Amino acid sequence: MNVSVIITTYNWPEALDLVLRSVVDQTIGDYEVIIADDGSQAATDATVKQVLSDTDLPWRHVKHEDDGIRQARVKNMGVKYASGQYLVFMDHDVVLHPDFLKDHLSMAETGCFLQGKRAFLSNDQTQNAFRTKQVMPCSLFSKGLENRKNALRWTALGKLMGRKKSFQTSLRGCNLSMSRSDFIRVDGYDETFDQLWGREDSDICYRLFHSGVKIKNLWFSALQYHLFHPSIKNRQRDRLDEELQTITNTRRKTAVKGYSRLSEEGGIVASSSH
Repeated sequence: MNVSVIITTYNWPEALDLVLRSVVDQTIGDYEVIIADDGSQAATDATVKQVLSDTDLPWRHVKHEDDGIRQARVKNMGVKYASGQYLVFMDHDVVLHPDFLKDHLSMAETGCFLQGKRAFLSNDQTQNAFRTKQVMPCSLFSKGLENRKNALRWTALGKLMGRKKSFQTSLRGCNLSMSRSDFIRVDGYDETFDQLWGREDSDICYRLFHSGVKIKNLWFSALQYHLFHPSIKNRQRDRLDEELQTITNTRRKTAVKGYSRLSEEGGIVASSSH
């Protein structure tokens, strides 16, 4: 299966370095890497080239201008420059287990999107990872680890638990995959949700549900280790909550300002072919 791994990033090159190293170290082949950059400074450009230039992986670093939080738009732009028929979305603060992609692809199918879990590293574990340039697969007993059950890889049990569901409200975009055809069916991410943090992932998932696409949760597989950073609470979240409620009530299936309306702004700043 031809796969595109789309990594959203913004001005945290130290974390992106670790994440890209974990992407390079996957146990399967036949995938490309797309860095979808929400307007980072030059240090991010240098990190991407430093980690990826000497690898055999096809990759593209795409970027638009820094004009506030535009996560929905930059994800759509990542898909624009991706060639894969299967899309794996992740953030720049989640380091991957070596079998992350293998686990996603073992469960992948058209008409069903996948959502994985993550374990949370402590500040000490994160700082050590920055020093050593690696995050070793954590055990259930690693000191300081939160959500530690999500550090257990037991794929046989996970497949038994990962039954298809038609709807759920617990949704996240840092460990999310779907076929390109399902992405296009709902017109991708909706820029209505830009300029405030979050909820663009819940939005696309709700629209997938309304379009008849089911979800499977990746229990005990596709492991991620979330790097520690302070969380920022946004006081303007009410508008997003109201918009999501409207989507649920009206059973909206396609984006208001989605992939088909992506402007020409931005493009490739570096790639494996340059």
